[in-house]
Amino acid sequence: MSKSTKTAKKGSKPKKKANVKTPKIAKKKKTSAPKKKKTAKKKPAPKKKTTSKKKKSPTKTIVDSAVLKELEDEIGNQDEQVSLGAIGRLGLMKDRQATQVLIVGLKDPRHMVRIHVAAQLGERKDSKSVDALIDALQDESIFVRQTVAGALENIGSAKAKKAVKKAENDNLLLDELPEGRRLD
Repeated sequence: MSKSTKTAKKGSKPKKKANVKTPKIAKKKKTSAPKKKKTAKKKPAPKKKTTSKKKKSPTKTIVDSAVLKELEDEIGNQDEQVSLGAIGRLGLMKDRQATQVLIVGLKDPRHMVRIHVAAQLGERKDSKSVDALIDALQDESIFVRQTVAGALENIGSAKAKKAVKKAENDNLLLDELPEGRRLD
């Protein structure tokens, strides 16, 4: 076969000869638009601090009062677990109106609800609850009275401490819990 007949067939690759270096063709560099200089972005000016208090939006107040009303209704629910859950959620609320809702719970006919309400009021340490708690020192349940006394001591105002001292002197509170019967 002659050299001319050794041409590559369509679709086949030509064979390279051994030890023959083929010159590399330099690739053309792509030209792009000239680079722009990076400019520093201007930082926004810091916001000025204002001393005025933020006003609550009317919608937030409406929502808060709706939630408070719903929780107040749940405290009066026949299911005691629902009531206790509502008391717990009220205890977590920062809103001072939650204290007023809890104070209403001190009049609940169920002693467990009154105990939990008194405990939450003591945790809140809101002086607005002191008068209602002092009234609750006359509760029919010794357990409610004990919890109320603890709540008043937790609040710690002079009026609260004086009321607890008076209740102790009037024998409304237990000095110690009575010993229980031993189960054998």
